[in-house]
Amino acid sequence: MSSSLWDPFISRTAGKLKTHAIDLPGHGQSPANAVGLNNWTDAVLEAAPESGVYMGWSLGGLMCLQAAARDSKNLSSRVRGLILVDSLPRMLRGPGWEWGMKASAIAETAKGLREDYITTLQEFLMLQVLGEPGARHLVRQMRSQLLSTPPLREGLERGLDILFEADLRAALPEINVPVLIINGERDRMCHPDGARWMAQQLPNAQTWIVPRAAHAPFLSHEREFAERVGEFVQHVNQ
Repeated sequence: MSSSLWDPFISRTAGKLKTHAIDLPGHGQSPANAVGLNNWTDAVLEAAPESGVYMGWSLGGLMCLQAAARDSKNLSSRVRGLILVDSLPRMLRGPGWEWGMKASAIAETAKGLREDYITTLQEFLMLQVLGEPGARHLVRQMRSQLLSTPPLREGLERGLDILFEADLRAALPEINVPVLIINGERDRMCHPDGARWMAQQLPNAQTWIVPRAAHAPFLSHEREFAERVGEFVQHVNQ
């Protein structure tokens, strides 16, 4: 999705937070010229302010985690805090890790992008809100945004490659900044138990499992989400 999906959040926090919305490579207005997690993280950092709290949703959370992990190695303070929204340090299920997406599901999505781009995107949107009250309204809202600023096929394919390859579990204990983990109770892509596990590995993390939410709580629970994020950012900035 493009960064305009965050417009409702930005409107609700206007005057309280200074917000910078960033398009991932190949999404929104960003070119699809970056490949791999490291290069995508570079692209995000180039567009971001010198210092701030980083918030990432799903795939975007991996860039935030990677940026914070770099900071911990370089003793930098660019990432002052993290907000991870329905995101896991590894988004793919595997031996010893049962909380991400099935490899077969990601492979089917990649195949669908090549064969039926629009239908695949619409099915992917539905997957993100399954089990959530108001799912039809959310899908319409996301579909409208998607059609107004469609992602580049190359950007989506490279994003799926990152989902297959990225694994930041080992870096978690070294990330010392305050972290707010937000996860939908009914998320079928990032199970809340994975969010709880991640919180246990991070030295300074808190978790909010959003009741009745699926994979997009910042849309389904706009007011509560904006309030919780605002409180966390205020705490980081104290």
